Amino acid sequence: MCFPHAGGAASYFRDWGGRNTAGAEVWAVQYPGRENRIREPFAPDLHTLADQVTEELSGFLDRPAVFFGHSMGAVVGYEVVRRLTADGRDHAVRHLMVSGCGAPHRVRPFAGQEGAHLLDDDRLVALLKDLGSGNAGLLDDPDMRSAFLPAVRDDYRIVQSYVPRTGGPVLRTDVTAFVGRQDEAVGADDAGAWAGATRGRFALRTFPGGHFYLGEHPDEVLRAVREVLSPLDRAAHAAAPSPASIIDTGES
Repeated sequence: MCFPHAGGAASYFRDWGGRNTAGAEVWAVQYPGRENRIREPFAPDLHTLADQVTEELSGFLDRPAVFFGHSMGAVVGYEVVRRLTADGRDHAVRHLMVSGCGAPHRVRPFAGQEGAHLLDDDRLVALLKDLGSGNAGLLDDPDMRSAFLPAVRDDYRIVQSYVPRTGGPVLRTDVTAFVGRQDEAVGADDAGAWAGATRGRFALRTFPGGHFYLGEHPDEVLRAVREVLSPLDRAAHAAAPSPASIIDTGES
């Protein structure tokens, strides 16, 4: 189950469905306000978004799942697992992979992204290009800006105002943090701090590239994902093998 970055959509992970993912199905969450949910209102805050996603996913967790979230998606995925943990359903999520994101308790916004949702269009596009966003090149087109930037702004608003709630459950799920070695927004220390967010096992993986290292080095990233999935896949296939496919979830 893949959770996109700020301004991202389920289609960001479409190519993963055609690659070797150790026999796993690749699903991607579609946040409101983009692509096939363009007419739906944005979530008022990240906790509400996590509530909505948890509710929508409830019917899809009848088989073991692994979550992968990039940037803002890492926090959304984490908050969904927290809700499942509180309900005693966290056994459904075998592993949480968090990418390009500091641990929940780290101060936000990250360096260079302060007040991003308040920037004018040109400065916001410049920020996205500096981060290496795969969609940034499309934003020289005024029509693409008008369609894409509202979601970017709102996602920055909710993730930069996000504060993890105290007193909630601590994860028992194993966590692997991925980060680009040249990521100027999120350093290895920020990513490594995810070790304190779970009682499960933790691992840190670094990759060449910046914040969007996924697009720069997809083969390396998918290889690392397969290393996480393979032990789980062997156990699942012993019980009930299933074909690989890709499904975009979250349609209204």
